[in-house]
Amino acid sequence: MYKRLKDMGSIELFENEVVGPALVGTIEYEQDGRHEFYGAIIPTTHRLFIRIYINEREIESRGVFYEDITGISEEKLLMLGTVIHFWIGGHIGVSLKSVSDGDIDRTLEFLYKYRTRELHLEMEQNSNAG
Repeated sequence: MYKRLKDMGSIELFENEVVGPALVGTIEYEQDGRHEFYGAIIPTTHRLFIRIYINEREIESRGVFYEDITGISEEKLLMLGTVIHFWIGGHIGVSLKSVSDGDIDRTLEFLYKYRTRELHLEMEQNSNAG
């Protein structure tokens, strides 16, 4: 199951777009009256993909450009572990909890690095540093 969720073979990527490390777990995301899915969060160098398991034959994918993600936050909960929230506009659009496959720190490091580049948020070198 993990392999199917993390397989990006059917997704058309941009030229020079690179896929980063995926996280698999429980996705909280509203779709067709449902709010919880088994799925994966997969960052690339330009966007974040949400892949959710619909049934044995169908996995649905949605790409979100980094410019549409207004924030990313982490919440540490005793029973669930780390919950990652992706903010779209003024509300949480997608959350990932109960991670069952993947390295959270590695995925977030990739995500922050490329989202920062995409949004041109790199820190400017301070020429007065002493």
